[in-house]
Amino acid sequence: MKLIVTDAANEWFKNEMDLKPGDGIKFYGKVYGRTEVHHGFSQAFAKDNHPIDPVLEVVKDGIDYHVNEVDEWFFTRLITTVDANADGPVFHFQHEDQNEAPDVAGMKSDQDDHSDNQADASTGASQHFEH
Repeated sequence: MKLIVTDAANEWFKNEMDLKPGDGIKFYGKVYGRTEVHHGFSQAFAKDNHPIDPVLEVVKDGIDYHVNEVDEWFFTRLITTVDANADGPVFHFQHEDQNEAPDVAGMKSDQDDHSDNQADASTGASQHFEH
């Protein structure tokens, strides 16, 4: 498990979130979305000056970027790179062993789940609301 915060990301967080030395940002996983290695989950961040049992920490210019123990599941066996462009933070994930491996849901791609990614309204509960 490794966390890399680029200089561009550090500058974005400092400027956009008005961070000062001693402040912190936590990274965590959330339900919905996707990354290069997660299906049905995506990353998030929030200002957090008081890490709780951090499992990963990177300090740049006095800013503490961290992952708390409760979110270790999302970052386990991954190299997480946080970068930034004109639109904001950009996250990249790769497996530490460089092999294509299933994501946390055990799927390698959308085709393992729903090939068309369309909702299925064939259940009775869904049909009830269609009328």
